[in-house]
Amino acid sequence: MVNGQNVQLAILNTEFGAHIPLEYEGRVKEKSPLQPDDGSIFLKNVVQADEGVYQCRVHTFPAGTFEADVALKVLVPPLPTLNPGPPLVEGVGLSLAASCTAEGNPAPTLSWETEVSGKNNSHMYSHARSASVTSEFFVVPTRSMHNKPLTCVVSHPVFQQEKRLVHTLEVEYLADVSIQGHEHWFVGKSDAVLKCVSDGHPSPRYSWFRINGSIPKDVTIEGNQLKFTGPLRAEDAGVYICEATNGATSRQATATATIAVSEPRNVDLMSVSLVSVAIVTALLVVILVIIVILVNRHHKRKTKQLSEKIEELSTLSRQTSRRRLNSNTASTDTRMQLEESLHLRGHHPDSLRDPSISSMMGEEADRRSYSTLTTVREIETQTELLATVPDEDFREEEEEEVLDELLEIKELELSERGSSGILSTQPFIKQGMSHFYQENGTLRAKPTANGIYINGRGHLV
Repeated sequence: MVNGQNVQLAILNTEFGAHIPLEYEGRVKEKSPLQPDDGSIFLKNVVQADEGVYQCRVHTFPAGTFEADVALKVLVPPLPTLNPGPPLVEGVGLSLAASCTAEGNPAPTLSWETEVSGKNNSHMYSHARSASVTSEFFVVPTRSMHNKPLTCVVSHPVFQQEKRLVHTLEVEYLADVSIQGHEHWFVGKSDAVLKCVSDGHPSPRYSWFRINGSIPKDVTIEGNQLKFTGPLRAEDAGVYICEATNGATSRQATATATIAVSEPRNVDLMSVSLVSVAIVTALLVVILVIIVILVNRHHKRKTKQLSEKIEELSTLSRQTSRRRLNSNTASTDTRMQLEESLHLRGHHPDSLRDPSISSMMGEEADRRSYSTLTTVREIETQTELLATVPDEDFREEEEEEVLDELLEIKELELSERGSSGILSTQPFIKQGMSHFYQENGTLRAKPTANGIYINGRGHLV
């Protein structure tokens, strides 16, 4: 159907062949060979105008005519274009970086891929048999965006894969300007150069000026360098200005060139570094040696103190053992003296002559010996306990008190015996003492031929 009217494209008959109108010859072709059950046709070089509804009619006899409709949708592939925006200049606000346009049927889809930050706006315009889409990408220009890619991605059902249009961003900018090379100038220096350093897009142009004076005659300008062809003079000193200019903007830098009367002494940085390292190393070694010496002395002092303490403890231990041994010996000797003294005091030589007197003296001696020995045993126990007391001064005082008590007991016993009249006579005592001898403060029996010995109860043996 064309413009609301039906247009015949082809008539197919298995007996008479195919009939195709002249206006469609070469574009419409039947399927060969014709089959009674297949009436397909081929439409070549399809254009957007071929889009529409196609009807197939089948005439039969005697059954009649049959019809069927089919809609033909013609896809129009888009032809995208990318258009750069106006020049991007650093410092200017939001600017159009690029725009991308594509027209087709159905309407294509546009998107952007890039490393830079920005935003996009899209617009679609519909036509009779197609639609066009335009997308714009906006950025705030900075020098970091320079030479960064901006890609327009086009998607459409006709494309087996997306189409990409790449645009490289160009940002006009000018970096800060600085002047180098004016350090350590002196009269007579040759090959002096002032260098103006900057960066920008497009590349900057450089100009040189001198405050309160003109550029010296023996100076040449080569790009960003100001070269002094002859030896420096004192008159060459001054304030120099470098101006860098490009399409974006212009910037200036100032440098004050001072010229010394004579050449400054060069300092060998390598030698200074080596000397500094050597001094630091020597200081570290000295500090380490001092630390080692101090630690060694400290250990020696601690070892000496420990040895003195061990010797002191050993000496105290030996003194304690000796005093304990002396105390035990003194206690034993005292006990032996008391027992032998009691033995002697419990017997009188005359008892050998008079049995009745001996009997009386024995009974009295037994009673007194029992009480005296009980007291002596208690004192010996106290003496032995005192031997184990760690305090030396306290033990010596207690030993003296025990000896005093023993002396008092002896005196009391002698006084009691003297008052009773049993052992009051000195001759009997002298006679009895003739059978004993004193050795180291102890009374011991003298060896005799008749073997007489007096036991603790006053009986003869």
